[in-house]
Amino acid sequence: MRKRIFEIVEASKDGDTLSSIYDIGILITVIVSLVPLAFKTTTPAFTMIDKVSVSIFIVDYLLRWITADYKFGTRGLLPFVKYPFTFMALVDLISILPSVTVMSSAFKVFRVFRMLKVMRVFRTMRVVRVFKAARYSRSMEIIGNVIQNSKEALAAVGTLAILYVLVSALVVFNI
Repeated sequence: MRKRIFEIVEASKDGDTLSSIYDIGILITVIVSLVPLAFKTTTPAFTMIDKVSVSIFIVDYLLRWITADYKFGTRGLLPFVKYPFTFMALVDLISILPSVTVMSSAFKVFRVFRMLKVMRVFRTMRVVRVFKAARYSRSMEIIGNVIQNSKEALAAVGTLAILYVLVSALVVFNI
């Protein structure tokens, strides 16, 4: 059962319809969850979107965590301890935590999280949800490989870009 859950929650392989539907559902949830961030005001519809999307993200996170041994290909306790510290698991967690305070007012079970009001400062971190989409994109995999293979050249270009922006800002500031 857990193996099939793993096959569904991981990026779909050719011919796995259920996994493809799950992937599309998560991508749509990511996109819809970013809509409220484009507005300054909070409406009841935006709050509902946030509650539903963070609930889906929590379930996704938990499903990935309980199938961590299949992801790492090893048995035992180590994969379950190691999973929360992987890059994508941290992205998932960072995208979930700022919305936990929103959920705490709606569900009595989450009232314990009221002490996380400090997280309201980090609500802008919800934009990190866009990185969840990277898990399903072959283009992002290609970009990751290019970045890995061209670190020095990209560092040089990045340094030049930063210097250009700083010099331009100083010129504009002084004019």
